[in-house]
Amino acid sequence: MAGTFISYRREDAAGYAGRLRESLERKLGAARVFRDVDTLRPGQDFVQAIEARLADCAVMLAVIGREWTGAKDLAGSRRLDEPFDFVRIEIAAALARPNMLVVPVLVEGASMPAGSELPDNLKALARRHAVSVRDETWDADVDRLVNVIETAMSARDPSRADAPISAAQLWVAAALAVVIIGLLVFNGRRPRPEDGTASPQTGVSPASGTADTPAASSGTGGTPISTAGGSPYTIDVPRIAEAAFGDVIYAVAGGNVVMRGDAPELRLRVRIMNAARYDVGFWDDSFRLAVGGDVLSPTSGLNSVVPGNSLRYGIVTFRLRPQMRTGTLRIVNNQQTAEIPLDLSPTGRPPVDEQAEIADSLGQAIQAAVVREPLVLHDAGDVSVTLLRASTRRFANTLRFKLSLRMANQGRYDASSGAVTMRVDAAGEQRAPFQFPNEIIASKATATGDAIFDLPTTTTRAVLRTTIGDQTTEKTFELK
Repeated sequence: MAGTFISYRREDAAGYAGRLRESLERKLGAARVFRDVDTLRPGQDFVQAIEARLADCAVMLAVIGREWTGAKDLAGSRRLDEPFDFVRIEIAAALARPNMLVVPVLVEGASMPAGSELPDNLKALARRHAVSVRDETWDADVDRLVNVIETAMSARDPSRADAPISAAQLWVAAALAVVIIGLLVFNGRRPRPEDGTASPQTGVSPASGTADTPAASSGTGGTPISTAGGSPYTIDVPRIAEAAFGDVIYAVAGGNVVMRGDAPELRLRVRIMNAARYDVGFWDDSFRLAVGGDVLSPTSGLNSVVPGNSLRYGIVTFRLRPQMRTGTLRIVNNQQTAEIPLDLSPTGRPPVDEQAEIADSLGQAIQAAVVREPLVLHDAGDVSVTLLRASTRRFANTLRFKLSLRMANQGRYDASSGAVTMRVDAAGEQRAPFQFPNEIIASKATATGDAIFDLPTTTTRAVLRTTIGDQTTEKTFELK
């Protein structure tokens, strides 16, 4: 059975490659996904091993991060220029196979390298259409890759009678899921006509035949309803419309104000990205709207669970009074609160389609580079720490300070990344990272990973303290 080969550089994107492999294994099966040749036997020819593995594959995914093109060895030579570099051998061998699809997969916001930056046997890679896989849209991006992989596998092995059926079933299931979720989320639960109770869409009993007529209130999914009391419109979403709580990030993707009976209703399309390993709740209780002296609770009935390493959208609704023109959305997570100001005034623009697919409409997050070139943080003893790059990202409730690290072990024995302690002094407080590499660093080897700190939004200067054993070094950074 044809498989998928994932090529990556350990110093560049090992974490992303591992996460991608896990995602693809869940969708394609573990037997159909290979992540480089990491089980070589002593004395085995690694070139022959790569060729043998590629012979079983129809697709190669070349994972490219920010350090992929310029990665260097301990002697300072660029790895791609070395004839026996593993990554170069893997991709060159794949490109030489006429029946293999090679797909560059860009992670960490990396750009596709130009042909002039690549050795001769890799220049063809620059002509391949690349796919970007982002944290914010991970599931959707992986689904697109799966579709490409399934198509290539079917072409490689036409005798697989189940391949076309499987692809078709995938699309049918996806379409049915969209319809079902749209009906549940946007239409809400409609009462049975014989109940004689008020419809949650119109606030009018189906039996009364007054106020909104069935034709005016039925709509399709989340299509806004216009009545004599006013016209629906879209609201302006502020530039900083995201709130971060560790591995969980909420974002307001858009909003409409529509008329429900004789009262306006605010409908916010909210996205939640759960990068943790465990499920998190996605429900009304996480949201409140402060308007004047009032604090409103949602009326949407949102009550779902977001699995680990996934992304979901939902509609959160609030019943307003006509005179309400500004408000503050409060998002609560583990007793922490983030506030996002909202302008509820009429904009004159028609409402957005709440069910439409949006391609990362939240890609305007305020990010700034703090360190672009490698900087040694600690170089005493067997373990050294180098800062490859650093950046900040602004959320409504925090300033996220992300450090990409390389730890090198020059000792005779394995070392743990736990031997390295990092703290940041910011705004008079000492902060520990909420994420830090958890790696065993083999002797004479390196390991990479990210240390991420959440700092007060007013932070403009941070002092990073790196401690190994009884030795501590300090670096000061100006933050934007």
